[in-house]
Amino acid sequence: MGGGRTSTWRLRVRWGETDPFGIVFYPSFYTWMDQATHELFRSPSGTFADLFETRGYGFPIAEATCRFLLPARYDDELVVVSTVARIGGRSFTIEHRFSRDDDEIAVGSEVRVFARPDPDDPGRLRTEELPDDLRAFLAGETAELP
Repeated sequence: MGGGRTSTWRLRVRWGETDPFGIVFYPSFYTWMDQATHELFRSPSGTFADLFETRGYGFPIAEATCRFLLPARYDDELVVVSTVARIGGRSFTIEHRFSRDDDEIAVGSEVRVFARPDPDDPGRLRTEELPDDLRAFLAGETAELP
């Protein structure tokens, strides 16, 4: 895991997130990774959604993976530790580690790209280089959203 910005988020597994056997249905982990990314971006100056609304850019997912190590079940309390593991030119990777008590139950990651609406075709997105202030935020060098 890299040494960038890190956050911890706790959740309790709800019944609707499980299969008929009471084991977490795998897509729930992808939903939780997305929410954990929103938590990682939360700062005194704003939220993940604020960046799109006020700055006009966002971070679509280019790749998402998850490796399941142990089953999680209804009513388990899980801890998700999310860390910016890589900062590239136009993208960054967030690693998510899920645990219950002392057991690691899953490890996932998201590759997200920095994108804005294309001025020539507003229905399309255009990737761009990550701005320096956003790089500093992702690296954990500043606590405020750019």
